[in-house]
Amino acid sequence: MRIAILTIIFLTSIFAQEQMDKVDRDKMEIRKERMEQLNNQRQSTMIGVQTTYLNLSTEQAEQFFPMQNEYKNKVNEVQKKYRKKVADLRMKTKDAAKFDVDKAIKLQKEMKDQLAVLEANFLKKTVNVLSNEQRTKLVFQQEKLKSQMAKLLEEKPEMSRKRDFDRRKKR
Repeated sequence: MRIAILTIIFLTSIFAQEQMDKVDRDKMEIRKERMEQLNNQRQSTMIGVQTTYLNLSTEQAEQFFPMQNEYKNKVNEVQKKYRKKVADLRMKTKDAAKFDVDKAIKLQKEMKDQLAVLEANFLKKTVNVLSNEQRTKLVFQQEKLKSQMAKLLEEKPEMSRKRDFDRRKKR
């Protein structure tokens, strides 16, 4: 009788764990779909903003955005490799006092050098697609967007407040 009860409890716990895992997988899928939707919305918004800002014709947009997407993919790949190298560097030493800051600085410099080369190559490729005025706007676009965000945050400081959340905080 005891064995039967223990077996039932064991099988019930296995079944319950499988159900919990399924719920977690479902939640994760929903989260991934939502993140993908948000990413697509952000990309669409940026395309609209850039098209207007650079005053792109339809033909220019059809040539420019695939080039820009290729550039952004390369930038993401360089940044991902950098983050992995720094993470590996951190994992090698648990003590912050022994962290190789010089190596981290060297890795950061290498990444920034690679990003500068990628940006220069991307901007050179735009010569056949964009006018000189459009290329000039493109070069200074990021600085202009940053300054606009800074102004917006000055006008509405509540937008810059951190959310009350810290992953390490125990409640």
